[in-house]
Amino acid sequence: MHRRTFVAATVAAAAPPAAEGFRYRGYLGWITDLATQADTHATWPSMRLDEALVRDYRESFALMKQLGLRDLCVWGLYVSRAWPVDIAAAVPPARGRMVEKLIGAAHAQGVKVVSGLGVYSWGFEEILKAHPHLMKGNRSAMCGSEEESWEWMRKVIDFVFTRFPIDGVSMQSADQGRCTCARCSRFSETEYHARLNIRCADYIHSKWPGKRVAVSGWGMRFEDPASLPHLAELSRHIDYLIDVRDSSRRRDRRLRHKIIQSLSCAFGTLGGPQVEPPQHWPRDRWFLPTLRSAGEHLEELYRDGGRACEWFYHILANPGDELSTWVAAKVLADPATPWRKHLESSVEQIYRAPAGVRDDLCEAFLAAESAYLRHLPPDTCGTISLEPLVSSEPGPPVYLLKRLTPEQRAAYAADLKTVRARFEKLAPALRDPARDRIRFILRSIDNVRKDLTA
Repeated sequence: MHRRTFVAATVAAAAPPAAEGFRYRGYLGWITDLATQADTHATWPSMRLDEALVRDYRESFALMKQLGLRDLCVWGLYVSRAWPVDIAAAVPPARGRMVEKLIGAAHAQGVKVVSGLGVYSWGFEEILKAHPHLMKGNRSAMCGSEEESWEWMRKVIDFVFTRFPIDGVSMQSADQGRCTCARCSRFSETEYHARLNIRCADYIHSKWPGKRVAVSGWGMRFEDPASLPHLAELSRHIDYLIDVRDSSRRRDRRLRHKIIQSLSCAFGTLGGPQVEPPQHWPRDRWFLPTLRSAGEHLEELYRDGGRACEWFYHILANPGDELSTWVAAKVLADPATPWRKHLESSVEQIYRAPAGVRDDLCEAFLAAESAYLRHLPPDTCGTISLEPLVSSEPGPPVYLLKRLTPEQRAAYAADLKTVRARFEKLAPALRDPARDRIRFILRSIDNVRKDLTA
């Protein structure tokens, strides 16, 4: 079934979220990551932005409004992997018009648009080729101790905030690592990244007051108590800070609460395990809901004082991804209500199922989640790549071949057979379009089983 059929059948039924909840509820991804149609042979990351993708965004914005996902954190509005030396030439006029249309559609639904922004790394390859003296120990990152590096960073920031009417940025300073020269190596990982992000944040606030500034803390050592003073200082300059992999609990589960209490900004994570949208695959090649895992993760994060989340884009045409997004969004908007209640209400609204069938559907989805996630470490937070991220064609199912042992793959295949039978048994009790969703689920499970036996 086409994704628009899914969305049209569900948006109108969604109940408005509660007034309280996480303050920052971001929907995060590369610009093509929520596309209904795969970019089968495009080199990653695809920069496609056409009318079909804008329609996908319009439908996503409507659902975001209904479910209370307030912020779109999007990467790829401006460039793919590299800013040109002539930064103003980064966005051709035709693309600029499409981006403006996308942002206008978001604002019409009350959704803020926060652009991803590489800080000293990610996007500076061409600039480094033209100015190799700024490359010291890392071929993909500018030296943080060179004032000329800041001048290039400032030019990028100026363009980002003047080219499009964005509402803020979510910054990453470690996507491609950091400078390791003698001057930069004086600083610890967290101190180094905090210094870069603080300088950018202060500059943005001075020129564009009121714009949001967030930091996605790749490379920062949240699990190290010695990082706390640097995180606390950074927090005085930004709106929220994301510990992407929830690493603050890696050594001591109590450290996250301590960090949160020490910060002047909101703190958050990705929201638990995230199924990374595959750029090249057909949308019925996987079925991996993350319901209990996300619900429990977000509830515990909220109890610790966390008030931010950057939840990954999901492919809403895939019923597992769709339901995962509904449940996570509802927990973000109303964490006081148990995640299980949000699951039940979501299934009821999406599938129009009577109470008994609703409960059986919930259990079938939870069984599908457990069938895979029981083989991963507990408290997993971060991306689950289905295929290799960097490629130009459909890749092998690395989430099966790389993350599971042969014994685990055999167990997963057996569990999926049982899960499939549960969904098939429920199909006659439903009407279209819900029955269409079940057909999609059955087809997806069949495709996963093919990957498991290939």
